[in-house]
Amino acid sequence: MTQYSVTPEYKLMIGLRDSSNGDILWNIIQCGSFALAVSEWEMVRTYMEEGINSLPEDYTDELEEGSVEFFNLCRESYREEHSSIRYFFGFLIIQFFSGWTLPCYISAWINNRPKASFSKEVLEWSKPLPLDQHVKPSEELLNQTLEIRKAFSEGKNFMDYFKINNS
Repeated sequence: MTQYSVTPEYKLMIGLRDSSNGDILWNIIQCGSFALAVSEWEMVRTYMEEGINSLPEDYTDELEEGSVEFFNLCRESYREEHSSIRYFFGFLIIQFFSGWTLPCYISAWINNRPKASFSKEVLEWSKPLPLDQHVKPSEELLNQTLEIRKAFSEGKNFMDYFKINNS
């Protein structure tokens, strides 16, 4: 709450229990809305139920802002939309003094640096179980999954499904 407005804040908290000593490691995911928090949980639940093949492929045809490819696209767009004099003074001179594509390369280098890793306990806990130890979903869970997929095929979203079925 600020002097200007109330800003809602939603968090998805996931607790990971260490079976050797009972400690809980909390992972908090910031979300912009309740629906987004529920969607995050649904993604985690679907992954746990169906495995890696249930996740969407991370494909996009958009260029990442700050990359050299994005810079070249901006340069070509500026050249097409403006006169030669404005392109020279409004783009080339400014980019020359700001390092041309050097900031893009520095950003890529920083983003590819090794990140801090998880603790040994989390890494040990996160190792995949052998296939014979995988828990199979119950019949009730499979029926609920079929029911919600039917609702999705009818054009309902996750929040609409629970408003109708839980009221």
